[in-house]
Amino acid sequence: MKKSIVLASTLALFFVTSATYAAPCPVSDINNKGVKCEQKRIEHQRPPMSPEMKAKMEKKKAEFDKKLNLTDEQKAKAEQIRKDGFEKMKPVMDQIKVKKDEIRAIRENGSLTQAEAKTKIDALHKDIMNLKAQAREIRKQNMQDFEAILTDKQKKTLEKMKQEGRKEFAKNHKGKRGPQGHPMPPKHPDVQNPAK
Repeated sequence: MKKSIVLASTLALFFVTSATYAAPCPVSDINNKGVKCEQKRIEHQRPPMSPEMKAKMEKKKAEFDKKLNLTDEQKAKAEQIRKDGFEKMKPVMDQIKVKKDEIRAIRENGSLTQAEAKTKIDALHKDIMNLKAQAREIRKQNMQDFEAILTDKQKKTLEKMKQEGRKEFAKNHKGKRGPQGHPMPPKHPDVQNPAK
């Protein structure tokens, strides 16, 4: 458990992103006799990190560095890789947020027909999937850049940590998985069966 937390926090340090999530509003509710979707929206924005959380993250980072036995030079290079990765990731995540905001606006627009809304939303979902693919490539490249600064022994230790993290994740997240191994969200009843 502790190893998977260390791995997760390390990956979070490398790939810090900010995203906004909203509860889906089924297209079938849009403009259904002029009624807008009344589904309650829940937005989660990452709050500023508290001093306690910051200290906890620093402690986990120090544990990770110690476990890999990183030198000061490696730590400096890893920090630069993290910063560079963040700079590459930020515009992609900002674009994803804009696309999600556009989807939200379409769902709340009572003047669109269901077919018009679906067409626009489908196009935006496709854009989001492409942006998420870009984000995965940035993360993959960041990890490759990080691994390039490690010795063979450190790489073996990191691989072991990754495997333990995957096992722990699988144990804690049983059920269906999406294309990237992420849990599949439950489908809204109206989306599964629009005739309802």
